[in-house]
Amino acid sequence: MPCSGHQSGTAPAACSGCGAPGCSGCFELVEGAFYCTDCLLLRLQGAESEAYEMEEEAAAQDLQGEARRRIRRNWILTGLFSLVGVPAMTSLFTDDKTIPLAVKVLAVPVAGIAAVYLIWASLWGIPAAWRWWKGLFEGTSAVIFASGFGWILLAVGFFVIPLEFGYMYGVFGGAIYEYRKARRIASGIGLT
Repeated sequence: MPCSGHQSGTAPAACSGCGAPGCSGCFELVEGAFYCTDCLLLRLQGAESEAYEMEEEAAAQDLQGEARRRIRRNWILTGLFSLVGVPAMTSLFTDDKTIPLAVKVLAVPVAGIAAVYLIWASLWGIPAAWRWWKGLFEGTSAVIFASGFGWILLAVGFFVIPLEFGYMYGVFGGAIYEYRKARRIASGIGLT
């Protein structure tokens, strides 16, 4: 049988992919099997595609794991900070002797719930604002901070503004958005 790559000579082997006859000069030996150029290219593309899919799947799993950890961490921190925040917030009403008892009975639970929400909202809002703020300054030259004024700008610009913005963002709805986004990612919705 003649070689499919060139008509001279005989074909001692057949391609493991398509079965075309060929010689050792036209075929490549891969893992004990002969492949023609077209089948070898298809095999390499398949392996490359499989590696890309495995990489994407691993990245999605990493993203899901980080979202789960973030949700768990924020609930734990909310609970811990509430141990201090709720008594501090409710003491505003319980320590004031001018507030009638009926108002205190209603105000104390509302103040406790408000304290927990403010803590929870801060834990979701501040990191989101911090990531956004940090992204604005990536690639900024350090020359700005060569003077005393630059250090004041650094302190205010990099710490106070993002904290205030993050707190406001979280309290006024951003925390709910960030929490729902983390829940979507943790459940695997919208990753592929």
